[in-house]
Amino acid sequence: MAKRRVKKRTHVQATVEEEKSIPKSMVIRVGQTSLSNHSLNQLVKDFRQIMQPHTAVRLKERKSNKLKDFVVMCGPLGVSHLFIFTQSEKTGNVALKIARTPHGPTITFQVADYSLDKDVKKYLKRPKSLGKEDVMSPPLLVLNGFNTMGSKSQDDQNIGEEANVEKVVVSMFQNVFPPLNPARTQLNSIKRVFMINKDAETGEITMRHYFIDIREVEISKNLKKLYKAKQNLSKPVPNLHRKEDISSLVLDHDIGAYTSESEIDDEAVVQILDRKDVKTTSKKSQRPSTPDGDKEGNIALDESQDNQTMPRKKAIKLTELGPRLKLKLVKIEEGICSGRVLHHEYVKKTSAEIKALEKRHAEKMRVKEQRRKEQEENISRKKATKEAKKQRKLERRKQRQLEDGNTNENAAQSDNSAASDESASEDEDQHYSDIPEDLDSDLYSDID
Repeated sequence: MAKRRVKKRTHVQATVEEEKSIPKSMVIRVGQTSLSNHSLNQLVKDFRQIMQPHTAVRLKERKSNKLKDFVVMCGPLGVSHLFIFTQSEKTGNVALKIARTPHGPTITFQVADYSLDKDVKKYLKRPKSLGKEDVMSPPLLVLNGFNTMGSKSQDDQNIGEEANVEKVVVSMFQNVFPPLNPARTQLNSIKRVFMINKDAETGEITMRHYFIDIREVEISKNLKKLYKAKQNLSKPVPNLHRKEDISSLVLDHDIGAYTSESEIDDEAVVQILDRKDVKTTSKKSQRPSTPDGDKEGNIALDESQDNQTMPRKKAIKLTELGPRLKLKLVKIEEGICSGRVLHHEYVKKTSAEIKALEKRHAEKMRVKEQRRKEQEENISRKKATKEAKKQRKLERRKQRQLEDGNTNENAAQSDNSAASDESASEDEDQHYSDIPEDLDSDLYSDID
């Protein structure tokens, strides 16, 4: 079978170093309550569509899986971020935890409200579904409302703390997706937008997922139908029986028809400069003979004609895909869901309480380390006892084999002596068998 051809110019494969630099994510749900919630399970599946293509779309969790199991597998799989959805058994509140592997930090958000992908599509007049080509590249991340400088109305300490919290949250969101290189990134490859907006008054964070649709503006509705009929022969051709001339079909173009159809504002219309090389005839045979001084002017005129720019207007329309999430920041902690709390939105502690907690944590870590050393010593002692028992068994087996060998030698010697006695008795019987019958002992019994 012939080998399939691979395109090398347009389908350039990333190197090993580039693959390592690309952040990969894993969206999971942890807890017995979250696994039994059908709506939360669907939210996890919809959120995985946002994080494509560098995420595990077909990941299946089990009830026996713990968070430690996923953390252990992040290293071999090259996963850099964990999105953990959990649900409280008592209150039923849903929380989203974003963790950076392997050392953290972990940011915990409370999901105040969310809408699924199917819920968003119900309220759209023309919903959009993603295809395979639309998820080949990560979405464009847009952050709005985040202020890393803090508020001017607060004191300096609160300003610094708020600024640090904002920096941690912004850096976490920015590092989830690979950075864009303007020199190498093609605009046609960007198909989606992931917008994260923060409300300055309430502090709530909303997440939206949009699809980018680019259309021509300066083409009328009839010309669009004609253009689509050219690309797809099954499309109908515009009806010209009411047109007096073809010019009424071509010249009847304005932005009003497109705007009334798709409800696009004038702000969504952008002007794009498409450079088209215009080939001009610059051969000597086609030019009139001119002095040397005029040749340079003609050449400059030709070069200016070659680089003609043709402005075109296009409308950018965003169609929401879903899901929607409304989050509230709860806390930031070290490690992956287990560590010292760096910031808490609702609980404030004094310096004395923080020192007491640090002392308690240090004591707890000391006891944990001591128990770990004791367990290692117990394991080594059990291994030594097991090895000694194994050696004693081997020595007993060797001794038994030696004893069995000695008994076998004695048995062989006794067998050899018995065989020699039997051969001697056979020889004696042979000697008496040679005496003639007339010399039998019974004949001489009456002599005395």
